[in-house]
Amino acid sequence: MPDASAAAARGAVVFVVPPGRPPSGGDLYNRFLLRALGAEGFGVETTALHQLVTGGYPPRTEFWVDSLYIPALAEADPFRPDDRVFVIIHSLPSMDPGISPDAAEKLRRAEDRLFARASGFLVTGPGTADVLRERGLADRPILFVAPAPCVLPKGPIATPDVFMGLIVSSLIRGKGVPDFLDALGREVRASDVFALRIAGRTDIEPETAAECLEAVDAHPLLREKVRHLGFVPYEELGGEYARSSVLISPSSSETFGMAFHEARAFGLPILAVRAPYSEPFLENGLTGLLFGSVAELAEGVLDLVRQPGRLRRLAATAVESRPSIAYTWADAASSFLSQREGYAIFRLAS
Repeated sequence: MPDASAAAARGAVVFVVPPGRPPSGGDLYNRFLLRALGAEGFGVETTALHQLVTGGYPPRTEFWVDSLYIPALAEADPFRPDDRVFVIIHSLPSMDPGISPDAAEKLRRAEDRLFARASGFLVTGPGTADVLRERGLADRPILFVAPAPCVLPKGPIATPDVFMGLIVSSLIRGKGVPDFLDALGREVRASDVFALRIAGRTDIEPETAAECLEAVDAHPLLREKVRHLGFVPYEELGGEYARSSVLISPSSSETFGMAFHEARAFGLPILAVRAPYSEPFLENGLTGLLFGSVAELAEGVLDLVRQPGRLRRLAATAVESRPSIAYTWADAASSFLSQREGYAIFRLAS
């Protein structure tokens, strides 16, 4: 690994990231990566976009800007023409499946303007790197640094006797949770024995979240089986993984899916919609099951509920194939520093 302290000394490095209160998956990625970089002796400053003053940092400053700021940067860009701006892409705002075509087009224009002057990118999933190359940006450094689990098991793995499903997602259209619950409500039977817990925020799309929870409460079967936990701090999320049978992911669009990492560390099978983010990290039939749509996912969940023997077999293979050596945030920091050195990003300052 390169000498982190020497690399840091070549110029100021500033991460421009949201405060994340409460934190999203992207916020946790930033937080844990920055903590690991600090442990490696790599000097990094952090600030928020609204705190930046044009010209407030020296000319050799290296800015790493969170993609959550892309809409705001379309309105006010504090960077000078000679600033070196790198974009941390957790997801591309224009590719959010929950927005209108007009909004997507406006965001795409904002992305194109920012990316045209960007010195490079940090992506958290390989699919995003492919998108950037397709947009003609293969000539810039594209660092791929996968997230590591934020929580790990504290004891032996135990599979519940009854189907216990866990969804880690905010209640927004783009994550597919409302549609999944709607499909589940159409297929569930009174004889189905299971519990489903959802850990996620409601404040991003409050109307969507309220409608979703009201529909669950009005359903004579789902209101007894589905429990919304609200936002669960990552420190407490390990307990939710530990008491679950499976992780359920109805989203059709994720950059990487940090919950996948964590679920695999806990030996949980993953039931997910087939998508570019899920296929590379899930062995169908071994570490989980892939489905063609949210409706098929709901049917697949209930099929496992009704066939506990099949669920036990899937759980056993998922436990047997869980990662023996966990990829850590120290590994992520090492990957970032090595790629930064390999691309000679620090030399771009001269």
